[in-house]
Amino acid sequence: MKHFYDLRTVDDLAEGEIAVPEPGITYDLRTINNRKLDVGSVVDVIRQGPTLFARTASGDSIAVSGHGAAILVPHDL
Repeated sequence: MKHFYDLRTVDDLAEGEIAVPEPGITYDLRTINNRKLDVGSVVDVIRQGPTLFARTASGDSIAVSGHGAAILVPHDL
């Protein structure tokens, strides 16, 4: 089941639970140094074990929690 969340606050997702962007909002992924990752926009975020992964339009799955994780940023910021 999918739920709408503010993707920047999905820490409370249960194992396998999916969060999708709010209607009309798209998210990009950036490094901690604010470099945009060229992986397309975020389709959803899923918890797999202790880690949250952003799944992108290009089919990538990028960690958005834990050490060295990418940062979810609303598009055009």
